[in-house]
Amino acid sequence: MSNRLFPIRRLIQSVVALLLLATQPAIADPYAPYAATPGEAAVGAMLDAMPGAATSDRAAMLASIDALPTATARADALGQLSPRSYSLLPRLSIQSMDAADREIRSWLAERRSIAIDAPASVPVSGDRTITMMLTGGVKQATYKGRIDRPEVESDSRSLRFAIDVKPVHGLIVGASLGIDGIDAQLDPAQRPRISQFNSMIGPYVSYSNGRFYADATASYTLSEYKLRRLISWPGFTGRMVAPVDGDGWAASGEAGAMVRAGAVRIQPFAGLHYRYADVSGFKENGADAALEVAAFRTKSLRGALGARASVNVAKGGWTLRPSVEAQWQRELRSRPDSRIEARFATRDLPIFTLRPTRLARDAGLVNAGISATWNSRTSVRLGYAGEFSSDRHVHAATLTVGRRF
Repeated sequence: MSNRLFPIRRLIQSVVALLLLATQPAIADPYAPYAATPGEAAVGAMLDAMPGAATSDRAAMLASIDALPTATARADALGQLSPRSYSLLPRLSIQSMDAADREIRSWLAERRSIAIDAPASVPVSGDRTITMMLTGGVKQATYKGRIDRPEVESDSRSLRFAIDVKPVHGLIVGASLGIDGIDAQLDPAQRPRISQFNSMIGPYVSYSNGRFYADATASYTLSEYKLRRLISWPGFTGRMVAPVDGDGWAASGEAGAMVRAGAVRIQPFAGLHYRYADVSGFKENGADAALEVAAFRTKSLRGALGARASVNVAKGGWTLRPSVEAQWQRELRSRPDSRIEARFATRDLPIFTLRPTRLARDAGLVNAGISATWNSRTSVRLGYAGEFSSDRHVHAATLTVGRRF
């Protein structure tokens, strides 16, 4: 009797073992080998190092990655889990700093031209009078996607006010205050968005003796961001939101000559531009793929060589002044962008690191504009500024109104 029961007992044990095995979560292949970039590899290594226990949401996320049909699709999922969408945040702040600096220096160049051509009866230097300037502008920028760096399309609007005085002959001392709002769309297929508001304040000074000039500007920037990120692949979707702040500093120096060639005024110059922008650490609110990101930053030091030229055309009490400017800038720091450290926010999990691809070191900048000045006191200027490099294009249009009291 016992011999007949033995095969039945063995059969029952085998069925129970199969049922227990079926209830265990499948062990996925390692994720790191699917990575196509260093950032994806860092995420894959972090997932491979995760403890065996996982929340149901995270288990579903990992199962959806396992179910993707190709290695390319799995690599793209790993990239979406990384903080690559945020790698250009400090650069957007520096973009605003650059625009403010260029607008102030264009205004100073305009002031020098007004002083040179002012009638002898009009006091324009050392008279302690006050000059005010108001500038409004719009800007559009495109950053091409690179390894572990998103494609970015941004639009911005800015408003800036400046006030200065000439305490002694040839010297201008002033201060500026401005705001800049940016809307950026990153990785268009995944639709993450960034809203950024920058507030800037800082001094400027300029000296010229009719043959040479030197300008210096500085500013402090407070940046406030609202981040929205969507990640999606078949079987999984996550939406994350994070409010973030940051700040930055900018300083620029420029010196050049003031040359006349007939009716043309030419100003060859050399400059040096320092920029610092950081993003405070933040934690996304949202799905199980939400990230906790440590503070990161960009430090940039660029050298510049260029020249500007203008022509004055007098029409009664008005002076029309078309002008053009071109310059070449080069990044002097070998590694301006810091690495980004992050981890999943829902549990105490391993930290992974993203080292985004740096921007191209060389860029060409152009300015063009036309101004109209009434009796050396009131001026209106319409201008265009462009920045061109192998991986970015920035276009800006400005309208400036100035008045000497």
